[in-house]
Amino acid sequence: MIFTLYYMYSTIIQWWRLGCLRNKLSGTLNSHNALMVCAGSTISDSKHKRCLENLLFHNEDRIGCTVVPKQRVDLSQWLLFPKDLNYFPIFISDANVALRSPKIYMLLRARLDDYRRHESEIIQVENFGELIAWRAQENFEMILKTDLNNLTKFVHCFFDHSIDINHELNLLHIETIDIEGNPSRIKYNLRYPLEYRIKYSLAPVHWRKFTNDLKSLYLKLSDNLCNKLEHPTITIESTPKTVPVSEVKPIKKSLEATKHHHKTVRKESKNKLEVSTIDSRRPKSNERKAKLEKTKHKTASVKRNEETEPPPAVRKQKPPKLAKCANSLISSKTPVTETNGVTINSKPPNVLVYADSVVARDNVKNVLHTILNNHKYMVYDFPVSGSQQLWLNSTSLIVVCGNVAPEISTQFLEYLVSGGKLLCLCSDLLYSVLHIFSTAEVREHELVRFSYENWKRVKMMHHVFCYQASPAKRQFSKDSDQSNSSRGSSPVAPRMPSAVEIQHGGKKYVVQVQVLGAEETWHTPSLLLAAVKDTKGVAIFSQVHLEIDPTQYQDDESKFSALNDSNTARLEILRHLLSQHLSLDCNSIVDIGYSPAYFLGIHDVKQELLTQCDAIKDGRLVNDKITVHFLGKEMEPEPATATYLPVLIHACPSNFSTVQYFEALKTTEVGRLVIYAEVLTSSQLLLARKLRHGFTVIVKQQTQGVGRSNNQWLCPVGCAMFSLQLHVPMQSTLGRSLPLVQHLVMVAIVAAIKRKAGYEDIDLGLKWPNDLYANRNIKIGGLMISTSVFSDVAVVNIGCGINLDNLLPTTCVNELIRLSNVEKKTELPPIAYEEFFAIIFNEIESVYNLVQGGDLDLLFELYYKYWLHSGSEVMVTDKDGVASMASVIGIDEFGFLKVRLKDGSLTSVQPDGNSFDILKGLIVPKRF
Repeated sequence: MIFTLYYMYSTIIQWWRLGCLRNKLSGTLNSHNALMVCAGSTISDSKHKRCLENLLFHNEDRIGCTVVPKQRVDLSQWLLFPKDLNYFPIFISDANVALRSPKIYMLLRARLDDYRRHESEIIQVENFGELIAWRAQENFEMILKTDLNNLTKFVHCFFDHSIDINHELNLLHIETIDIEGNPSRIKYNLRYPLEYRIKYSLAPVHWRKFTNDLKSLYLKLSDNLCNKLEHPTITIESTPKTVPVSEVKPIKKSLEATKHHHKTVRKESKNKLEVSTIDSRRPKSNERKAKLEKTKHKTASVKRNEETEPPPAVRKQKPPKLAKCANSLISSKTPVTETNGVTINSKPPNVLVYADSVVARDNVKNVLHTILNNHKYMVYDFPVSGSQQLWLNSTSLIVVCGNVAPEISTQFLEYLVSGGKLLCLCSDLLYSVLHIFSTAEVREHELVRFSYENWKRVKMMHHVFCYQASPAKRQFSKDSDQSNSSRGSSPVAPRMPSAVEIQHGGKKYVVQVQVLGAEETWHTPSLLLAAVKDTKGVAIFSQVHLEIDPTQYQDDESKFSALNDSNTARLEILRHLLSQHLSLDCNSIVDIGYSPAYFLGIHDVKQELLTQCDAIKDGRLVNDKITVHFLGKEMEPEPATATYLPVLIHACPSNFSTVQYFEALKTTEVGRLVIYAEVLTSSQLLLARKLRHGFTVIVKQQTQGVGRSNNQWLCPVGCAMFSLQLHVPMQSTLGRSLPLVQHLVMVAIVAAIKRKAGYEDIDLGLKWPNDLYANRNIKIGGLMISTSVFSDVAVVNIGCGINLDNLLPTTCVNELIRLSNVEKKTELPPIAYEEFFAIIFNEIESVYNLVQGGDLDLLFELYYKYWLHSGSEVMVTDKDGVASMASVIGIDEFGFLKVRLKDGSLTSVQPDGNSFDILKGLIVPKRF
């Protein structure tokens, strides 16, 4: 009786759990997203870059979630199962499963190459649906047609515990997909005995035979088909059907429109593709105009209301097409633009580092960060592959350390002769530029004394590459060279030429050579200057290790002591070379010290957060990067550091006007609670935990700012920097399209400035996906976003930096206002620091509330109003370097860039993982 009751109880619980899971899947899955269930602590899919939409469950190492967009699988890359399953190595029983509508396609991935001893329950997948296709690559994959009931049962089994599918294949991954095309049919010749197909003996050798049999069948596909198995990494969606431009809309508002979207239509003329701006996608309605008017702040004047009137229905002039990738050489100077006679950097100038080892690269980066103006230059790794156009005209210097591959040497030489600047530290690139130099085995990696300018007899580590013949090594002897003459202390030292002729690209160039420094024993050049005549190309070749910190020689007491004594001279020499010969700004700006921060806002609201937020315990907000300590009136703060931030609750900062800020702030939540700090490593660190919707951090200066894809983020004083936390319900309009949040914030920034009376014509625009540009080609801001999902809410942390009152590294908003005053003879005041944050937060909350109220069209209209890419042509380059031109159509419902290829097909390109320079017409795989 007890066992019967227990069985009944277990059955009821099982039935209840299945019902809950089925309801969750039914309410979550739709035509846009996909269910993904993985074994492991993280969700990773290197071939298909997608966004996590909703976390459904997490049980030990089982993770279930929805992702967007849904993967579309081309079945032409797959094989049909044989009609007689005895010809298949895996045992599959004859099952006839009745399926209900709607049908769902399920992709299963199981472990193949990695042999694992069987310890899990085995289930036969054919009992859960109809077998559609299979393939065997690194893993074994199969596609089933199923329904919601069978999908729920299968996911429940996998969620509950580890399972093996047919033939003891350890299941790794379940995903719902869409399919297209038909699987290929092959001839199955060999029959497999039943005992062979049901279970192998538990030994790796038998497993290898099984996997070889399976892969041999799969290899029967033609070579042409096999070559198609990998998709370009930048492609999210690629369908063979042609869809007209007018149908590429981020959101379908009606069933009729949705049906029309999927109709097959005639292809448009590829050479006459025209994409207009807002109105071809979403005409602004009178109803939406009324909504916008209702959101105007109470202090807005009648004139400001007039500023928000929509633009004319049709633009009179189509924006110019973006330049295609040019084959001609471009000047290596930082790209500049001229505004009212003032020359402005278009982008922060880059310093690229190429090294033959990770240690050498880190050494170079560390010393550059010490010497260069840290508010002006962006230091990146050199992109060893990809188009040269991505870096050629935005690079101020390339630092080369160590051996260089021949194809890279060609790029460096091209950069040099077209006006670029090189700093080569103990590199064999010396011989590509100055072929008269030969390798000698003199003082290889030894401590030597050398002199340069006012620095005499400095002890440094000298490299193997020397301009010196070796009396001990005949293969390096110059005795037979009649051009040599005795010069210096060495009887065989060759004569130093003042100029060398080189050839590149079918042209001849004269390189003028000058010895800047030499070591004292052999008088071999330690520092060389090579200048390309009639161009601005300059290269410095150092045969001493100026990049190495003395601490790397701590195990060698004699070398460490000598190098440590010369360390100041090393840094001074390197600074002199960079500033005097390579024209870089070495006025290093010293960051101000850390100090206590301030908690701003209404007292009751502050106390509510401090007492009710789960992330704050005993007045401390702690994560693995920083501890934030909230302090009352009588509490004395400890000294602030990079990892400890005392925050004063009852005090106000002296250099941030809280009166001006809160008078201009008209929001309900966004920006109402603020931590204001003079200096932080990164404002994003303070939002690592779930706090409150609208919680904000404003920081005057950051020491370790990070941008998208972990790129360096320059944070000079005068840059308006903030981090904002938004809590977005997963079932809301934005919750179903989380990537659009970044577009919403950037739209709000532009709209906030342009809605100020008199500031409508300040030329600001948006570069996809999240950069702010002035005059169409000057970058003055950007943002990064990180998202965490907590059950039914997504916590979105937005980090943003806008050049407000700083001319470095490019220009700033207030400089644009000043130039506009000069041009139009107006007297518009600059935007105050505190007001700038307030009007942006006002706009963010206003647009956010409208969108969450269901008016997603408003966001797209504003985005297209301000973006820079209508009618643009870009070159899409896949990871194999195959390039094709495409026309920009718009953005899809997830914020990804929608382009039409020349064959008429549409594809979406996502922002993360790509180096994207749309203003130059380039999209290529991420290299920096």
